[in-house]
Amino acid sequence: MNRKAILSEFRNATKPYARALLVALLFLACALVQAQSKEELQAERNRISKEIEITTSLLKEKQASKSKLEGELSLINRKIRLREDLIAGLRKEIALYNDRIKGNKTEIAELERQLDAMKEEYSQLIRFAQRSHRPEDKMMYIFASSDFQQASQRLRHLRQIAQYRQKQAVEIQERQEYLNKLNLELLKIINEKDALLQKEEQEKRALSSDQGRQRKAVSSLEQEERQLLKKLKEQERKREKINKEIQRIIEAEIRASKKDNAGVFSLTPEAAALSASFESNKGKLPWPVERGVITARFGNNPHPVLAGITVPNNGIDIATNQNAEVRAIFEGTVSGVFNIPGAGANVILNHGGYRSVYTNLKEVRVKKGDKVSLKQVLGTVLTDEGSGKTEAHLEIWKVSEGGPVKVDPAGWIFRQ
Repeated sequence: MNRKAILSEFRNATKPYARALLVALLFLACALVQAQSKEELQAERNRISKEIEITTSLLKEKQASKSKLEGELSLINRKIRLREDLIAGLRKEIALYNDRIKGNKTEIAELERQLDAMKEEYSQLIRFAQRSHRPEDKMMYIFASSDFQQASQRLRHLRQIAQYRQKQAVEIQERQEYLNKLNLELLKIINEKDALLQKEEQEKRALSSDQGRQRKAVSSLEQEERQLLKKLKEQERKREKINKEIQRIIEAEIRASKKDNAGVFSLTPEAAALSASFESNKGKLPWPVERGVITARFGNNPHPVLAGITVPNNGIDIATNQNAEVRAIFEGTVSGVFNIPGAGANVILNHGGYRSVYTNLKEVRVKKGDKVSLKQVLGTVLTDEGSGKTEAHLEIWKVSEGGPVKVDPAGWIFRQ
């Protein structure tokens, strides 16, 4: 190998390393994005698993107390939706692992190719060194120079070749160690993916069992269709009475404010500050019960048994333990306490420009005008004798010049 070829080889030597560095940086960036997604998916999986655990516990409580089948069905339906969400999340995690496996294999293949090229190049340098290892060969190579400058360049060149050879030997070893590390990481990822696949299969079996239980419950309840329709109409009447009473109390407060402010609805400085504080805590407010799962959401919900029928909901229903305490989701003042025959007691809290409403209580521990603190107990939840449901009901109303407007409480309370 002549000097020109060696110099050319030396100049181009850094090109594979630059390529390798670029590839490594790209894989590192992808790995960071994947790690974030993996953490988010795992957090969501843990949240859903916790909610499934609570739902299962509530179902066992109802079975132990020989509760009505209708009360169980709402929990079964919720459990099925949670399992479906859990399986969907597991599939996303598995897809993420597939991407990581593919990425690792690509990087491993690239590293192996680079290592082969580096080892071949290193072998050529070793052969060159063996041909010119004797001191007299090196001296002849230097003394054969046409002038002092060329001799100096040849001496520097020989030193660079020796340094480069040593550096390349170290880099080959480091890359080999990194390749071994990638192979071990790949094996770990494959094992984790296999564990997720097993978890998915386990959840599918549990989902199938829940769906069988759901079909059995629906089949039993379908035989009572007349009674269900009658009960539905009765619930609608009670809901309408509660809704009218809530609006009456809030509109009375609006009229009182207008009377005190020359016909304009206005909040006092204290009420405005409380309202702003309530708004700033959107998404962070505590649940009205310590433990529970949402079984009916804001808006229209399909009836669990009667096909084609939807049930309107001004707030959210939260299935919980029997005799569970209902708590204030924010500090405020009790602006109304009222009872609806057959629908239990109801409490309205004033939070400045907002009202939180707690219905379906069997007893109340506050009265109108009381100031309440965050999480203060307002009463205990009522268990419906007809359906066997133990559900706390929460509504949030926004109050303004135009009148009260219902908003979705799910966006205000903390996502468990």
